[in-house]
Amino acid sequence: MSSPDPIPWQEIDSKRFIERGQVYTPRRDEIETTLLELIPAEADEPFVAVELGTGAGWLSAAVLCRFPQAHIIGLDGSPAMLDATRQTLAPYTGRFDLRLFRLEDIDWRVSLSNVRVILSSLVIHHLDDEGKQRLFYDLYDVLEPGGALLLADLVAPTSEVARRAYARAWDAEVRRQSVELMGDTGAYDEFVRTQWNLFDYPDPVDTPSPLPDQLRWLTDLGYVGVDVFWLRAGHAVYGGYKPK
Repeated sequence: MSSPDPIPWQEIDSKRFIERGQVYTPRRDEIETTLLELIPAEADEPFVAVELGTGAGWLSAAVLCRFPQAHIIGLDGSPAMLDATRQTLAPYTGRFDLRLFRLEDIDWRVSLSNVRVILSSLVIHHLDDEGKQRLFYDLYDVLEPGGALLLADLVAPTSEVARRAYARAWDAEVRRQSVELMGDTGAYDEFVRTQWNLFDYPDPVDTPSPLPDQLRWLTDLGYVGVDVFWLRAGHAVYGGYKPK
């Protein structure tokens, strides 16, 4: 008997993540700081950035704030997420373009060109190994010389020991942030109740890949400066640059 098809991401999931994303993501402030420092641009330099999966728009807003001459193209598969992003980016009218997309499609990739940086937070783990490699390949051509592909995402453990460590660390981070940001453990309790921790409760729609594999794929495709820039609780910031 075949297993049922995985249930795709739904708008109820978008609503929950808009409300709880800062609590559910380990140290999102550190992720933001790390990504901004890695963008290959001077503070007053004009350039185009792309964010794959804007969520509620926190990362796009951070880019537009840090780089006053930047323009960002924000892509997301959820109308609710794009609406939230539009509200978040309201102070930056005229400097952003929001578009609905499907991550696995090709058309949006070939429509882009001369991009300085492509950013993504907690999105590409929805692609399988082959899908990630194709994405890395396609985005290499989109970048201008010296441009960067910078990813913040869940990564697959390479052993059972690592899986347990990732799971426990993620639980601990969410519990701490629930108290610090919300004043109680309510958000953490919801995180546990909804089985959000995929290291304990795998979901067919989530297909993170091991970090060593992804670094090798990037290197083999010609990216340089490929590295892991931050890592905590099974969440990593990593990526590389197109040679100048």
